[in-house]
Amino acid sequence: MNSGSELVLMDRERISRSLNRMAHEIAEHNVEDTPIDLFGINDRGYVVAVALENILTPMFNDKVRLFQLPLKKKNTHSDLEAISLPDKSYPVIVDDVIFSGKTMFEALNIISSYMNPSEIHTAVLVDRGHRKFPIKAEFYGMELPTKLDEHVSVVVESQQIESVKLTKSA
Repeated sequence: MNSGSELVLMDRERISRSLNRMAHEIAEHNVEDTPIDLFGINDRGYVVAVALENILTPMFNDKVRLFQLPLKKKNTHSDLEAISLPDKSYPVIVDDVIFSGKTMFEALNIISSYMNPSEIHTAVLVDRGHRKFPIKAEFYGMELPTKLDEHVSVVVESQQIESVKLTKSA
């Protein structure tokens, strides 16, 4: 990859296959068949969560709920206060890319302050490594160890995931 170059890691077909596999893995791990709560982080994580919801809903007879978790917004807590979260559910925090784990860690702290689940799960479209926090991506579409000068971006247009690209800083 040349300086400033871009490489498409996932096209729409690959993204679709990855999301289908992730949804089926989530369904298989939900052994008690409890309702699934998907918490999409910010905008792109929410788009990934919507795509997973579209696959999971027919499997779970509409027992899938979707929430947006806007971590960049100051009122994240008040957004969750208005939601009636069940005690018994299968919560999955969803993001587009996991890198250091800080964003996922923040989401875990917020959700655990509003629910008392026996477990919380994580799902991301791309796991690029380099954790600073002890967070693991349990369900992922692609695991791609990157260099620190590279950037993975999930391209979203009209609320649809179009591609995943890798760019190298100039």
